[in-house]
Amino acid sequence: MCPVNNNLVTEGKNKPLAQGQDSCNGIINADFGTESGGKPLIQGQNDRDDSRARKIISIIACLLVQLCVGILYIWSIFKSQIHYYYDWPEKNADLVSSIMMFGFVSGNLIGGFLHDKTNPKLIATVGCAIFSGGILLTSLLTARTISLIYITYGIIAGVGCGFVYGSILNCLQRWFPNRKGFATGLSVAAFGLSTVAFAPLSQFLLDKFKAADRPPNQVNGELIQISDVPKVFLILGLTFALVSLVSCIFIFLPKARSAKGGAEASAKSKSEYKKNLPGLSPLQILKKSAFWCIFFSCFCINGLWNIMIPLIKPLGINRGLDVTWAALAVTFTGVANVLGRFGMGSLADKIGRAPTIVLNTVITLICAVALIWAGVFVYLAAVVLAAFSYGGVAATFPTMTLDVGGPKYAGTNYGMALFALGFSSVGFNYASIALVEATGGMTASFILAACAAAVPIVLMAVYSRTRKKSANNFNQVSRA
Repeated sequence: MCPVNNNLVTEGKNKPLAQGQDSCNGIINADFGTESGGKPLIQGQNDRDDSRARKIISIIACLLVQLCVGILYIWSIFKSQIHYYYDWPEKNADLVSSIMMFGFVSGNLIGGFLHDKTNPKLIATVGCAIFSGGILLTSLLTARTISLIYITYGIIAGVGCGFVYGSILNCLQRWFPNRKGFATGLSVAAFGLSTVAFAPLSQFLLDKFKAADRPPNQVNGELIQISDVPKVFLILGLTFALVSLVSCIFIFLPKARSAKGGAEASAKSKSEYKKNLPGLSPLQILKKSAFWCIFFSCFCINGLWNIMIPLIKPLGINRGLDVTWAALAVTFTGVANVLGRFGMGSLADKIGRAPTIVLNTVITLICAVALIWAGVFVYLAAVVLAAFSYGGVAATFPTMTLDVGGPKYAGTNYGMALFALGFSSVGFNYASIALVEATGGMTASFILAACAAAVPIVLMAVYSRTRKKSANNFNQVSRA
């Protein structure tokens, strides 16, 4: 005989449980919230996935997976050693992070569409396999095949990262149906903290494993020991594969049933709910000027950060930081990125989305100007603030897209807007490489980034003027 759950004694609108009803027949699941319409969720004898223990295990597994794939921003740790080990031009190595960013936004869009059709756990697992496979393939490259790193590290690992990012976010939001903001914060924090964890680990591995068959390089009068780059990528790839794929085994999705009608009625209700959601289709939102204000703002404001991703460590050394502090600078940007996502996301709820973007624009512009002449401490402060601003806009643009297009196609619509980040990464890095070759320094690149950062101020003014009109059009679509 199963014991009666004495802690949960009411049902629905304070109705007492039927006489004799106990935890075998069904209990109110207070941990997992309620469905739309106020119906309490039921946990039956077979609904073991919804236990508190499995919820906690699933959340930890999701965060571990997100931590593994969030290495988008640590390329500068590897760049110099790849240049020395493979005797590969630095300008070619600069583009790897840009291609990976483009792969990431592509994977986000494709993965989002796929996990809507299947389930996020499956797509997250596939994404982890693709991501780890890309890193492991990178470890097999030689001096003759190093150009394939654009495919292995850039496209394959980047697409896998994009698959995982959106899928894990969706998993966490399912466990917190009434606290999706909190779930989003957990997800992006774990992704951002990957830089904090793996930047120092990667530097440690590069320092520990030296290439016995490579003589030291003399750079500016200093001997540089060349690291065994393939071994480092092999260790990282195996670590990512082991941790992420094992973690995926412990990701569970809540199996909620409504109090009346069971799982079939719940599925039908969910289908009807999604069908009746208001929103602009992808083709409809592309006709809205507010969407293009978001798109080009995302393109312009992220120019500085995209230029800096492959340069944080080597440029820091050039500006006077030692190797340890230059590597720590990458770690600090990871912390600032997370703080920006939380801080600016909360600020946007208080002062509005457009003013928050303008504030981040001003911060980015100041950082770009400061980096033209910055020495040791100013350089470190400017890079950290630029990362903070990047995190701030990353937390704000998704909600702005939701405001314009509504919830029905929110994933696809934001996936299209996020392509601006991919184009920005490739475009600004190509432009920066050309300017460095033409001028012999970074000044012109930072001037370009500063000018680009000023553009969203104008675009947000246009966005604010058209927002009301866009909302009226959206309301009309919703009623149709």
